[in-house]
Amino acid sequence: MTNEELYQLMKEDFAEVNQRLDGLDTRLRTVENGISELKGKQSAIAGMRSWITTACAIGALIISIAVAIFK
Repeated sequence: MTNEELYQLMKEDFAEVNQRLDGLDTRLRTVENGISELKGKQSAIAGMRSWITTACAIGALIISIAVAIFK
């Protein structure tokens, strides 16, 4: 095998490795984006729960004040 043939073989193999790594990078990016979306949804749900709890507490306070005044 000559140096030229060896060079050509290595060049083709490196191109194939780079192509596979690009495919793997794309797949990992897709997984990373999916995880980020899930984390964002979870934090949004937790934020909404705290707002609902706060709104219920304020509503209960207003009702109790109204009952105390009008009773």
